[in-house]
Amino acid sequence: MNISRKKSKDTTTLVFEGDLTIYYVAHIKDELFADYEKLADKVALDLSTVGEIDTAGVQLLLFAKKFFASVHRPLFITKSNESVESVLTALDVNTQFAMES
Repeated sequence: MNISRKKSKDTTTLVFEGDLTIYYVAHIKDELFADYEKLADKVALDLSTVGEIDTAGVQLLLFAKKFFASVHRPLFITKSNESVESVLTALDVNTQFAMES
């Protein structure tokens, strides 16, 4: 799993590449929150290239949502794929990450 950052005017997009599973969640957490204070006012997630996601990955996304809200940076999904959408829908958490463009 790799996370790259793309910054625009008021949004930092975090692009996830690879699997968002229990096997990688500790590494992903470290990368996700590294230098979070340097992120823009809004944080977007691009999950379009996530291969597989499991409940540990969803749990990390929910934690990130709460964390970024606590530091006044809204977090939302800007891009996704069928695999991610099906898991978020099955767990009934898709509305937590209202898609924005």
